[in-house]
Amino acid sequence: MELALYLGCTIPLKMPHIEKAFRDVASILDLKLKEMVGVSCCPEPVSLQSLNIDTWVTLGARNLAIAERMGLDILTICSGCYETLKTVSVLLEEDEKYLEKIDGILKKINYEYTGKTKVYSFVELFSQQEWLDKIKNLIIKPLDNLTLAVHYGCHLIRPSKIMQFDHPEKPEKIDIILEALGAKTIDFPSKLECCGFCARLQDEIGEKLVEDKMTELCELEEKVDALITVCPACTTQYDRKEKIISRRTGKELDVPVLYLTEVMAIALGVDLQDLSLKNRSVKPYKLIDKLTS
Repeated sequence: MELALYLGCTIPLKMPHIEKAFRDVASILDLKLKEMVGVSCCPEPVSLQSLNIDTWVTLGARNLAIAERMGLDILTICSGCYETLKTVSVLLEEDEKYLEKIDGILKKINYEYTGKTKVYSFVELFSQQEWLDKIKNLIIKPLDNLTLAVHYGCHLIRPSKIMQFDHPEKPEKIDIILEALGAKTIDFPSKLECCGFCARLQDEIGEKLVEDKMTELCELEEKVDALITVCPACTTQYDRKEKIISRRTGKELDVPVLYLTEVMAIALGVDLQDLSLKNRSVKPYKLIDKLTS
């Protein structure tokens, strides 16, 4: 299987350790990837489409056209990119006249999109049984001494009519991958709450969402070793705001935030020293001690 890798903006520019962890995982699993040359921002799924939907769709369709020119479907490791590219592909697939309009714009800059490109999240791919079996067979360091909380976020599973790979109210795909790695995952009331990243015009709203979730995780009877994310915006929001809230309120909020690619890399035998696990605001010292004891 070969896919066109769409990395987006945030991960390669601000979180290269997440990209590295994914590339390590892909190499171990023998997942064939081709780089997408000349792509732009996806563009991000909130502000631009609110300002001008045609511009948003055209930019997304241009990225899809690059993959189509390569003859490959797209794999992305960012939930925001996933939502944008999949939404654009579905909109154009369902509306032939709109596809003709957008394709007419693309042809002015020597691109063409005929609607053939499929878009996958790495969560969608690795939660398929074929890949779960492969992952289980290649595990070097089972995570059977870790208890993990999962944050699905908004963009991975909603709008459900478009995303259509997990249950929007009871998602399980990330949990399934983590359990295949040997980890225990827990349910908690705020599991599906938004991280608040997009409430930047009223930052107190976002901070309250982070404070509520992290406080809840710290007060659970069973100690949570980490919060697992699959979106760079969610990752940034929880990691940075948790530290700020701890200083402001005096609460001891100490749940480290790790990307799914990072814990996959750990289980598949990538050396901890190569994963930059301390490259975050809330250092995962206790988790590292567990993994090395």
